[in-house]
Amino acid sequence: MQVPEQTTGTVNLPVGPCCACASSPPTSPPPRHGRLITVLSIDGGGVRGIIPGTILAFLEQKLQEFDGPDARIADYFDVVAGTSTGGLVAAMLTAPNDQGRPLFAAKDVNKFYLEHCANIFPAVW
Repeated sequence: MQVPEQTTGTVNLPVGPCCACASSPPTSPPPRHGRLITVLSIDGGGVRGIIPGTILAFLEQKLQEFDGPDARIADYFDVVAGTSTGGLVAAMLTAPNDQGRPLFAAKDVNKFYLEHCANIFPAVW
């Protein structure tokens, strides 16, 4: 197998209105709380997504006591991410509806898992 010859030097990239990289880099909206960036990281673990679902439903309920019935977990975090099943929970909590509000409330997570866990996490024996 031949390895192509490597060269050193300057690489000229096209710059102009036709090149997307010529525009300014994408920016994120400013943090919701001053300079503090809030991150919610949700762990994976298969059907055990019920555990963060339960905790997040409780948290959202308490936040609604302070800020009203429309308060959602996504309103309080700049970034919501998860691994494996945590990613599914993160997507449920942040996916927007037609009005740009979260499509699901945290209380919907466990209902979803209980209804669909057999299809999402089939038993492999």
